[in-house]
Amino acid sequence: MRVNGLQGEATRVAKWVLRPWRRRTRAHALVLLYHRIAHPGSDPWKLCVTPENFRGHLQVLQRHCEFVPLTAIPDRLAAARPAGRTPVAITFDDGYVDNLRNALPALQAFATPATVFLATGWIGNSQGFWWERLATIVLESPCMPGEIELAIGTDHFTWRRGAQDEHRQRVKLHRELWQLCQSLPEDQREATLARLENIFGVVSGQDTAARPMRPDEVREMHASGLMSIGAHARTHRPLPTLSEAEQASEISGSMQDCRDLTGVVPTCFAYPHGEVAEVSPRLVESAGFELACSTVEELVWPGRNPFLLPRVSVGNLDVARFERWLRSVWLH
Repeated sequence: MRVNGLQGEATRVAKWVLRPWRRRTRAHALVLLYHRIAHPGSDPWKLCVTPENFRGHLQVLQRHCEFVPLTAIPDRLAAARPAGRTPVAITFDDGYVDNLRNALPALQAFATPATVFLATGWIGNSQGFWWERLATIVLESPCMPGEIELAIGTDHFTWRRGAQDEHRQRVKLHRELWQLCQSLPEDQREATLARLENIFGVVSGQDTAARPMRPDEVREMHASGLMSIGAHARTHRPLPTLSEAEQASEISGSMQDCRDLTGVVPTCFAYPHGEVAEVSPRLVESAGFELACSTVEELVWPGRNPFLLPRVSVGNLDVARFERWLRSVWLH
């Protein structure tokens, strides 16, 4: 019997049952997580929300919630009881250029503050985020090879094309390659991607819509006064896969990079992939950040560790579905 799994499910059910009572009696807040505001090509991780749907989300949130900056959440939770509508903070991860081109105009239309967490080592990279390159190679290339053999880090990867549906084979292959590439050092991952581009006959950097911002675009976003800049580590590798010294370098280095880009020291951090090692919150606090966000999906309640704030990921829902989801799951 999976006792731990059953206990976890029981805990989730209890939280669901008790949430309406807690919302009426305790201060709370909601932090929403977006990545891209764009019309996607391939989107294997469901990171994209279309600009039309994003504007619809803001309309719904304006009716039911109160927009606040992420940095205001701790003070709002200091109240003994909830006051008015649920405070909601908007966040974006990674630093895609469409955050500036598509998200900012919508945020300006609704006077909505937001925080953009930058994976700073990727800012200005003309070839784009590695996971976007991998998706383009495997999922969008016109031709699919019959077999692949290559070294990926310390692993020897072998794959042969089967007889089943091509799309399913591509999806499975993409997932396997992503898992192998995720924690690789940058030089090894770059070599792997270059080799795959050669195998699939793909030219790197083709999807300019999915690229990271350039430094001048980060400064343009910061100058808007609505979108503040937070740190998201340098290389976007999962912190639990790194040594304590490597984690500290990723965390403090991304703070320095953000300061160099904007002239302002960031106060907020977001864990890459939402993955947190036991030592990570202490390292984030020691670096000088005031709060940090995970991807644990829950409301923010008083007493929550400010370096483990939960966030709720938002999918590409149309207005009606988004309002039903918001009201039935988070505002019920």
